[in-house]
Amino acid sequence: MKIKFLIPTLTLVLAIVSVSYGQENKNEFKTIFSKDKSHKISHGGYGAITMGYSQIDGKDALEIGGRAAWVVNHHLAIGIAGKSFFNNLEKTVDADNYYLACGYGGLFLEPIIAPKSPVHVTFPIIFGVGGLAAKHGNVWDNNYYNDNYYDTDVILVFEPGAEIEFNVVKFMRISLGGSYRLTNGVLLQYKYYDNNDLMIKDVPTNALDAFNFNLNFKFGWF
Repeated sequence: MKIKFLIPTLTLVLAIVSVSYGQENKNEFKTIFSKDKSHKISHGGYGAITMGYSQIDGKDALEIGGRAAWVVNHHLAIGIAGKSFFNNLEKTVDADNYYLACGYGGLFLEPIIAPKSPVHVTFPIIFGVGGLAAKHGNVWDNNYYNDNYYDTDVILVFEPGAEIEFNVVKFMRISLGGSYRLTNGVLLQYKYYDNNDLMIKDVPTNALDAFNFNLNFKFGWF
């Protein structure tokens, strides 16, 4: 894990939360499609569906995931989050052309700045663990599992981000933004046959370290 990124990020999160909690909670909630109403709560929660795009190992990748969080005093969400993706959108199946599939999840933290404003910012962070596979389009051969086209690894993930969030209605928010996924390094070898000769490719150790563009639909009590 790239620890050098962890300490300054955690320091930034603590500073953001401190400033956010220091703000007075005298303003009413404001949403895009409703009038302001006074509705003070100290705790809430939400579930979210997330979709995203990333470039992984030089290929386009589609991401799908979810979040479940407890919202503390409107300014901090704490919970769990997970994502999965694959980078074979073109469905290539050449023997020497592998693709990556991955799923990961873990602790989720999200400082929220000015949550009562109809448009505001959040800083989601994921600390997680996951599994990664280097696969060929046909991992089954003559009805049995062919491990010459398959390799797996376990990864640690640290993914900080920043998003713009919109209060659509009281129970729904939409956010969009970006994040950067850092891992402890990929250790994968993809093996395939070329004219009966066994060939081996090393997957780049930084194959998963990449920017992500995210769109989130949140439903709950904020």
